[in-house]
Amino acid sequence: MRIRFNTSRAIFAALSAATLGAAAALSGCNIVTPIAYAIEGPGQIEAEHTLANRKTVVFVDDPTNKFPRTALRTALGDAISFDLMEREILTSTMSTRDAIAMSRQRSGGDSSRLASIEAIGRALDCSQVIYVRPIVFDLAGRSDMQGIRPTAIVRVKVVDIDSKSRVYPDADTSPAGREVTSTIRETSSDSLRSRAGRVQVEDALVARIAKDVARLFYKHDRLDLGENLGTRKQ
Repeated sequence: MRIRFNTSRAIFAALSAATLGAAAALSGCNIVTPIAYAIEGPGQIEAEHTLANRKTVVFVDDPTNKFPRTALRTALGDAISFDLMEREILTSTMSTRDAIAMSRQRSGGDSSRLASIEAIGRALDCSQVIYVRPIVFDLAGRSDMQGIRPTAIVRVKVVDIDSKSRVYPDADTSPAGREVTSTIRETSSDSLRSRAGRVQVEDALVARIAKDVARLFYKHDRLDLGENLGTRKQ
């Protein structure tokens, strides 16, 4: 029976290698990903930073108005908070809306006098602030044979209010913060021609940013299979 088991494994490995080779030769490269996923598993990426489980607020700061709608700031921050709380990384968070309102209040409506991250955290009685600043928000994004790839770039910092210091990322190696680039699955350019279509794409891209930012703080699968199984939209 042992010989039979080893033989079966050898046959399976040979068939798997042959299948992958044939798939790679095809023009539809998306075939390779699910096969490799099924055979080898996705693998995992460790958290880049372990958040202290203390009262936290996600503050989304957009002084240059990269987001086309101010509501997207609240949507992004609350989605990050929800993900981290659902995974029990954090147990107490404040609404991003409160952080934005506090920033406006303390600056007196003058964008040139933005309240500091530390001041906002203290005003909301938080011990930790996850600071997110949009740098790029481009619905046209990158183009490929399957359509467009809406793309966003944000910078992330984590500030410990009690110690009055930035704890992530290292200020010497990443003074501007941890840069995160997010894209969503290909979409037809036709969807951007109506307001309703643009809003739908904006919401989807913000949801992706939230997922990518939250993942900095917990272990996750290396491969998001759902992002590679889409078909071209007409």
